Amino acid sequence: MSIMDSTTPAAGRDDRIPVNRFALFSETLLTGVLVLVLSIPLVTIPAAYAAGIAHLERHLSGRDDSIRALWGTFRTALSGSWKLGITTAAAGVVIVLNLLLTMVGQLPGQAVVLPATLVLAAAGAVLLLRTTAAWSDFAGARPDAKNAWRSALRSAQNLSLRDWTGSLLLAAALFAAVVFVWMLAALFVVVPGTLILASAAVKMRSARG
Repeated sequence: MSIMDSTTPAAGRDDRIPVNRFALFSETLLTGVLVLVLSIPLVTIPAAYAAGIAHLERHLSGRDDSIRALWGTFRTALSGSWKLGITTAAAGVVIVLNLLLTMVGQLPGQAVVLPATLVLAAAGAVLLLRTTAAWSDFAGARPDAKNAWRSALRSAQNLSLRDWTGSLLLAAALFAAVVFVWMLAALFVVVPGTLILASAAVKMRSARG
C-alpha cells in the first residue's frame, strides 16, 4: 500500500497535492509541541494555534513549513490577539477552578453548574479553534491586526452554525483529546497537534463544501 495520499481534486481537474502520511504525522506532532510551548503564557493561545494551523496548511500545500516561518506567523498573529488571549486564559482558569471544586465537592449547585460549564467550555473551544483557523484568511488582506482577528471571529461564529457537522467533528476531536489525557496524562503533549490537524482538516472540508 502506498504511503502517499492526496487532497480532493477540483471538478474536472486532477490537481491533487501528494501528501506523505508519515511526514504529516511527524509534522503534526512537531507543530503541536511548538504550539504547546508557545501557549505556556496562556494569553498567547490564540496566536499559537493560529500559527500552528497556518503552518500545517503550508505543509499540506507544499509551501514553506520551516520553524522559522511558524515563528514569524506567531509573531504576526500575536499582534491584535491580546483581547482574545486574555478572554481565553480567564475562561480556562474558571473552568479549571470549577472542575477542582467539583472534585472536592465544594462547587455550589454542582448538578447544574458542572454540565453547564462543560457545555460552554466545549462550545468556546470549538469557536476558538474555528477563529484561529480562519485568522490566516484575513491576516494577509488586512494590515490592521485587530481587524483581522475581529473578521476571523465573525467568520468563525457564522461558520460554526452553518457548518454544524464540522463543529461536531471539532467537538469530537476535543473529546478524544480529553480521553487521551485521562488515559495517560503524558499524552497532553500530543493534544495541540491533534487539535491543529482537526482544525485544518475541518477548514479544508468546509472550503470544499
